[in-house]
Amino acid sequence: MSNTNNHGVDMDNDVLFKELNCEKAATIQGGASAQVFTDANFSGTASNIFNTDIPGFQGFNDQISSIKVISGQWTFWSDANYSGSGLILGPGNYSNLNNLNGGVYNDVISSAKRNVQ
Repeated sequence: MSNTNNHGVDMDNDVLFKELNCEKAATIQGGASAQVFTDANFSGTASNIFNTDIPGFQGFNDQISSIKVISGQWTFWSDANYSGSGLILGPGNYSNLNNLNGGVYNDVISSAKRNVQ
């Protein structure tokens, strides 16, 4: 029995499937994903990478000091349930929230919502 597919490619030598981590999968699917950290420079306690709205950060409420927006656009809210003042962030690494808007959002973020178009 041959391991050659219909296109004449030897399947034993080619990688047919590649496992993707959440970050790469969200980027390929056009989704939104992010990660938050309790300290500046992506240190301290890190959340799991999330790709759904967070109405209230359990264990991170009013403690977030740096954010990685892996894909999509997010609004990070000062209060739970997407209320209070909001900070809109697109893909990028935000290593110190003290450097954004005069530090207004350092240690005050309580919820996050994807900006879906």
